[in-house]
Amino acid sequence: MATAICMPKNGMDMEEGTIVKWLKNVGDKIEKDEPFMEIETDKITMETESPVSGVLLAKLYEDGAVVPVLTAVGYVGEPGEKVPENADFEAVEKKAPERTPAAASQPKAAARVLSNGNGIPATPYAKKIASDKGVDLAEVIPSGRHGEIRAIDVENALNAQPKATPLARAMAADLGIDLKTVAGSGYRGKITSADLTPEEKAEIEAAVKEIEAVLERRKLSGMRKVIAQRMSASHTEIPNVTQNIKVDVTELLALRAKINQGKEKPDKVSVNDLIIKAVGKAAAEFERFRMTLEGNEYVLHNQINVGMAVGIDDGLVVPVIKDVDKKSLVEVSKKAKELAKKAREGKLMPDEMGDGRITISNIGMYGTHSFTPIINQPEASIVGVCGTEDELALVDGEVVVRKKMMICVTFDHRILNGTEVCEFESYLKNLLENPISILI
Repeated sequence: MATAICMPKNGMDMEEGTIVKWLKNVGDKIEKDEPFMEIETDKITMETESPVSGVLLAKLYEDGAVVPVLTAVGYVGEPGEKVPENADFEAVEKKAPERTPAAASQPKAAARVLSNGNGIPATPYAKKIASDKGVDLAEVIPSGRHGEIRAIDVENALNAQPKATPLARAMAADLGIDLKTVAGSGYRGKITSADLTPEEKAEIEAAVKEIEAVLERRKLSGMRKVIAQRMSASHTEIPNVTQNIKVDVTELLALRAKINQGKEKPDKVSVNDLIIKAVGKAAAEFERFRMTLEGNEYVLHNQINVGMAVGIDDGLVVPVIKDVDKKSLVEVSKKAKELAKKAREGKLMPDEMGDGRITISNIGMYGTHSFTPIINQPEASIVGVCGTEDELALVDGEVVVRKKMMICVTFDHRILNGTEVCEFESYLKNLLENPISILI
């Protein structure tokens, strides 16, 4: 019996995935655990492996399709084996015979009756054609065995529409004009843009100017959609406040130079590594920075897990370094480099991105003076790291140049109070200005 291959569910919050590319064609042999397609989730791009060996019998969705998790996307089985009768996919529809006269004579209301209030049943390919061509499925006569609309039904509906140029059809769709009410002046009665009324043409010209002013429209990727949703939710749901503190990092930079002396580049410690270790130490000292809010309860977490925001080509991911307080600076540095590399290559696993307690967003390399980082829910706070600037300071009666950096902490005011954050920032400032204490 043919086996369904499904869109996997990677992580509790994954609801859908995008098929980036099929790695196999119908008829190709597939071994068990062999990748058969590449998918994109809201966080990563990954390959999906087949649960069984056989040949690919059917593809239910094409490249670019967004599919709910645990939904069948194809079937694998023995050569020549039939897939279940209710499996809808393009290859079957292309081989299907034309509608019988009996089917063609069905009333248009049939499509609505068969929906039973749950939408109009149609195959995935039929839905795709209808969406691409702007066809209302409610106006299409179904001919499927179970009352579903097939691709050929959509094509027949298209052929039944008045003949019009693509521009006229697009303009009519934009203005809500029924082309059946327009007399065509083109070859064999084809409707052209000139057949629309002057008022309609004026609106169309304005719409065309607006379209011409737009260079390009791009669909949000799965990751971008989730980033937009979560950042919006974080900003609107959380009463967030940002407090800034200036830190003298002169000694921190000097310590880093000593640590890195004689080391090869891959083994060198970064300023960010020292800050991660310091933030982990501060989070261990102040327990409310490890709390989350669940309903009417505060949940205190034991692990000191520090997330680090990593910018990638089409978004942002937050890999998490677990148990920072139990790791040495060298171990933290090594793990940070490993996770950042995997993030940029799109190879992070779900368990490498969740369960964070506090996140660091470092944009100091861009020379940013100050900013307001957005909390990575459900965490209580996020630490923003800014650029290092030279400042004149009076030390032992002499004017000297010191390296100063702004640290910005955004916090959830439902969990943390301003005074608690002030104490946290003061503790973190002391660690960074006396960096040897970070290593003790």
